[in-house]
Amino acid sequence: MKNNQAIVITGANGNLASYFNHQALDKGYNLILFYHDNFDRIQLIIDQYASRIRVIKTDFARSRDLKSALDQVIEETGWQISALFHCSTARANDFQSLSDSDSDIWENIVDVNLKGTFRILQAVIPHFRKQNYGKIVLLGSNVTRIGLPRGSAYSASKAAIANISRSLAAEEGKYNIFINTISPGPIKIDDSHFSESYRKFREEYYLEKVKEIPLKRSASFEDVCGLAWFLISENNRYITGEEFFVTGGKL
Repeated sequence: MKNNQAIVITGANGNLASYFNHQALDKGYNLILFYHDNFDRIQLIIDQYASRIRVIKTDFARSRDLKSALDQVIEETGWQISALFHCSTARANDFQSLSDSDSDIWENIVDVNLKGTFRILQAVIPHFRKQNYGKIVLLGSNVTRIGLPRGSAYSASKAAIANISRSLAAEEGKYNIFINTISPGPIKIDDSHFSESYRKFREEYYLEKVKEIPLKRSASFEDVCGLAWFLISENNRYITGEEFFVTGGKL
């Protein structure tokens, strides 16, 4: 057991984060899970590990009380946050060129992905500074270097996240805080909860992109989480401010 060690995980009900949740529990960590609407994927672990999990419902596009909510959990539990895995993501869902995009949809993607990242970092960093230690992994995307036609808001926001990581590595290194970004290519996920139009978009996009991958497959959850675990582990004593592309050899 990790005793009072906790990991903060955002987008906790998502495909990737749900996989990571189970691994973290198996490793003995307590979890502080941020989610938006549904929590079907985390309901079972909430029921099974009630004493080791705290759940915070929030809207990263609009909520300004992340810090107070997190502070309250820390005060009530006495847990010490050792890491943040920030998986919360809003995806492009109108599939339009920038000139044809709905401004509300475009701005919401930026609000969730960019402003949400700003808000969760402002919530956790004071705790890391106080204990003079912390590991942060942000979830980017390979689109930060190749762009995304009909998804400019998503690609722009993910590029901004990678640069936040670089900036914070310089700002927070003196507090022994490490921050890195993992930017995967296509990941095979359960997309049954998405709209039919988005599933069709993903199917066409992935079919084309997998052809360009030397390993001829999408990334798995383990491919991404394995790297995340190294970056937040004690074995990582020097790597910070980096963006890691998990793309199966696709440059």
